[in-house]
Amino acid sequence: MKVKKSSEDIPDGSKKNLSVFFATLCVIDLFGVFPIVALPAAIISCGLYGIPLVVFVIIVQIYTGVLLGKCWVIAEKLEPSIVQKNRYPYAAIAELTYGKYMRIFVTFLLDITVFGGGIPNILVASQNMQLLGLRISQGSFNLSFCVWLVVIGVFICPIMWLGSPKNMKELATVSVLTTTSVAFLTWYCIEMDKNLENSVNTQQQNLKSITFNVKNLLKAYGIIAFQFDIHPMLLTIQMDMKKNERDHIGIVISLGIIVTIILSTITTLLAAFKYGASVTPNILEILPQSWTLYVIIFLVTIQLCISSAIGNSALFQHIEDILSASRDFTLKRCLIRSFLVGLAVIIGELLPRFDMVMGLIGGTLTGPLIFILPPLFFTRILHLEEIFDRKMEQVDSNESNSCLKVSSYGTLMLSDGPKQLPRFPYFTNIWMGVRKFFEILHSDCLISILVISFGLIATFATTYFNVSETLSIISFSSACIQKLGNDSLGIL
Repeated sequence: MKVKKSSEDIPDGSKKNLSVFFATLCVIDLFGVFPIVALPAAIISCGLYGIPLVVFVIIVQIYTGVLLGKCWVIAEKLEPSIVQKNRYPYAAIAELTYGKYMRIFVTFLLDITVFGGGIPNILVASQNMQLLGLRISQGSFNLSFCVWLVVIGVFICPIMWLGSPKNMKELATVSVLTTTSVAFLTWYCIEMDKNLENSVNTQQQNLKSITFNVKNLLKAYGIIAFQFDIHPMLLTIQMDMKKNERDHIGIVISLGIIVTIILSTITTLLAAFKYGASVTPNILEILPQSWTLYVIIFLVTIQLCISSAIGNSALFQHIEDILSASRDFTLKRCLIRSFLVGLAVIIGELLPRFDMVMGLIGGTLTGPLIFILPPLFFTRILHLEEIFDRKMEQVDSNESNSCLKVSSYGTLMLSDGPKQLPRFPYFTNIWMGVRKFFEILHSDCLISILVISFGLIATFATTYFNVSETLSIISFSSACIQKLGNDSLGIL
């Protein structure tokens, strides 16, 4: 009796895996339109302090993303069977480096982060549809975004039924083209806005008057971390890449972030010059009424729906494995993914502030995934690699004569040193200490310590701020779910 193989069990060479180009498109798609429509307000609210914040967070995210990709390359060397865990590679690295309990913790954190990350997508999409109805009808058609939230949830379910990123090349391409179009059209709308022509100088004065505010900085940090966090999906994309191109994941990350940063920076500068500190959290709300704006709103909604499919892929695959669902397209897959979409809609009804959800997820959940875990895993796996290499050297009886062994992954490690020591042991010890100090300065060890320290401080600070803000919203604002019944009755 022959066992039927699923499409994801086919040998690597016969899969339609991702090239560097398509993997880059997937990364840009994960960033989506949020850096264009939602990031400018957060940055502008910080004034000049927002610039170094963005630069620092982006550089660190690129660095830790590359570390994560290198972890998998080393993991394949140390334990070739790890490729069988390609549906949850982040957790597999956690288990290899720190054991079973770390794997459980990382799996839980990933699932919550990926699930929560899809909520702002449907919130912004539903709010855009309400805005579109108001603008086109001159205010006469005002269907609440609470109702649109349900409609959007039903609409994206069939998109969510697709498989992993390698099955979504066409979707990723359409999504990137949509994101680029949104950027260009948004720039055009900002430039064509003549309503504030006489008050541009006033807006710029207001912009200059922005002072340092810790809360605004923490909120902006959370939003930036949320919008540029690709770590939950990064290894999934890497696993879907062609085997001989997986070590180019650093190029994929860098290209994806560079393209997105260029689009976001131009939008932020234009918005700051035209609107100053009055920029709304969703920049589309402040743009002048025009058919160009209607097209932008429609494209943003489409892109958010597509991005949700790719962004939630890792979570869907993990839940399906837990429930023993087939990796092929089945009814069970459709039911599981539809249930998760419905759950996201319910949470969106309970907490209808997309910027607050971004800050909460970005500041609290993605901090460990971005700043803490990758350096920890990388440092540990380098140590495991060193032990592995020593064992292989013993087997091959191949000793190294160099004083410094340079790892192919970027970290300098001190070897046994020369067999013949100088005559002055006191000065030799001093020299060895100085050399080790400079070795640490030039290694990933010190950088990892600094990144982890920043991650711990930023995570605790933003968690305290965002949780207090979230509790105040839930306590004192009317829940969207209460409005849903009234709006539905009004339609009938």
